[in-house]
Amino acid sequence: MAESDSRKELLARALLEYLELHPNEPVSVTSITRICGISRQSFYYHFRDIHDLHAWTLHHELMKTVRPVRGEGWRTEIQAVLERMYENRLLVMRAAQAKGSVNIDELLKQELGIYIMRSVEETSVGLDIALQDRALIARFYTAGLLEIIRIWIDDGMRETPERLTERLAPFLVNSSDLLERFTAEYRA
Repeated sequence: MAESDSRKELLARALLEYLELHPNEPVSVTSITRICGISRQSFYYHFRDIHDLHAWTLHHELMKTVRPVRGEGWRTEIQAVLERMYENRLLVMRAAQAKGSVNIDELLKQELGIYIMRSVEETSVGLDIALQDRALIARFYTAGLLEIIRIWIDDGMRETPERLTERLAPFLVNSSDLLERFTAEYRA
């Protein structure tokens, strides 16, 4: 791991530690650098501001979750993402409330879009579906899922990830069935 990445990891762990110890207090660069024992200048070498650290940390926390469940279907991957978000709800809720450079909706759109597009790509192998149509399907599901997750966040993430996934299950249809229907309707 490069020194820059290890510093970023150190700052991310400090952010998570701070949020756990001080859930109702504002996070500052000073509070994070004190935990790490590094200078403010070093912080700004790696991140633009505290909101940038929030976004980077959230991205890496979500990636840790999804890698092990790749290829197990939308439902499994989405539940893994929701569980990780729930475990890091202080981070997620702070990022959602931030007025700085982090846009939680854009961050989640990118994260979810990657998982969904990959799933669409994997299940469309051998099907005659144009790239723009596969992208349309992925964007459709990403937008809907993003809206539901945003409502969940705004509601304080009170519902468990398992229950939310259960409620979403009818919409998280087997993607191969969806793609086959999509192909059949276009050929008709």
